[in-house]
Amino acid sequence: MKSILVATDFSVPSKNAARYAAQLAKLAGAKLTLLHAYLLPTPVSEVPYVMVSVDELQKDNEKAAAELAEELRAISGGEVLPMVTIGMPADEVVYQSKEIGADLLVVGMRGESTVLDKLVGSTTSAILRKSHIPVLVIPTGRTFEPIKQITYATDYSYTMNVRCLKTLREISRLHPETQLTVVNIQRPGEIMTAEQISGKVRLEPLLEEMKHEYQTRENINVEDGLSEFLDANPSQMLVMVAHKHNWWERLVSGSHTGHMVHKINMPYLVLQDKD
Repeated sequence: MKSILVATDFSVPSKNAARYAAQLAKLAGAKLTLLHAYLLPTPVSEVPYVMVSVDELQKDNEKAAAELAEELRAISGGEVLPMVTIGMPADEVVYQSKEIGADLLVVGMRGESTVLDKLVGSTTSAILRKSHIPVLVIPTGRTFEPIKQITYATDYSYTMNVRCLKTLREISRLHPETQLTVVNIQRPGEIMTAEQISGKVRLEPLLEEMKHEYQTRENINVEDGLSEFLDANPSQMLVMVAHKHNWWERLVSGSHTGHMVHKINMPYLVLQDKD
């Protein structure tokens, strides 16, 4: 992991995520880029108001980014590059991550209105949908700590490819004592399909370099089952793969409205496996 991009809007959740990213960059010896993307204000009524110039907005945002970058340098002990751009925040984050060749995106968690937005916030939600590199979501108040337990939730309906696995392996390498638990939530009496059995068999050799185990739990609701598992088995990170045919996609589309999104209070790593 050589390059990490952390997005900020200077809110409490995003600053918290930036500090977490700085600690991770220190551990990995990675370059950290701090990105703030903003939209120009537009009139919403006929009420007169003082229009701030683009130059003034840019300078104010650059000053705030530079101050936060200085704080992050003190944490990471390495290079932190502040970057300020104009544009749709999610689009800019995804675009700049490609431009700088980032290995990981780090964003903060904040509550909004829809199912996914309650979990991560509207901008972060869009980043998760559009990004083609892993995204690490950090809840407000969660500080960096050694990772001893990672939970990877899967229904085995697909196989995590090597590209996805690279980030998970790297995090495990940075935390040698990490135990990876692969958890599958099944409905009561449900039998794994041939596709799922095949997916589990193909997954095993990909995980052989990591200390891991498999767990199966039964629950009529997948999200509730995963929430119960996490309550009983505390982890420092939850991992899922964004794939068009898996459980994550169903959560994104809003077809499942379980309570899990309200309960997650741990770093949430979304590995990208998109066309």
